[in-house]
Amino acid sequence: MITVKNNLYKAAIFLIGLLVIFGTYYIIKIQSIRGALITEGIVKTNYMHGINKSDFGSTISAEIQFYANDSLVTILGPEGQPMNVGLIVPILYQTEKPGDAVVYTFDGFWLHGLIWCILPTIFWAAISLSVVKVKDN
Repeated sequence: MITVKNNLYKAAIFLIGLLVIFGTYYIIKIQSIRGALITEGIVKTNYMHGINKSDFGSTISAEIQFYANDSLVTILGPEGQPMNVGLIVPILYQTEKPGDAVVYTFDGFWLHGLIWCILPTIFWAAISLSVVKVKDN
């Protein structure tokens, strides 16, 4: 058990942990943008996948095509987010791996990882708030 003077120190420990979790995520995302190219893709169809692969059933994603390195590349958009056929969307890709491209919107680029930050945040809250005790006066 760690004992601190007051609740301000306890809150600071908790917030530093959150800063590390979300700061790491932000740095990783910024590194993936570095050297990437932005182009436009067009939604060709909405593709249903995952049928009978889990207890959750299937999900739908937009199938998007764009040109990279003089070839046509097809990717799936964010899961569970159908898009209108013919819609033009921004695409972010690395020239070495155009098949790993992502839709460059908040939902397509940032949201999925932010949702995954919830799990370490809950874990950090449980640990930091239960292990750190405020000293009685």
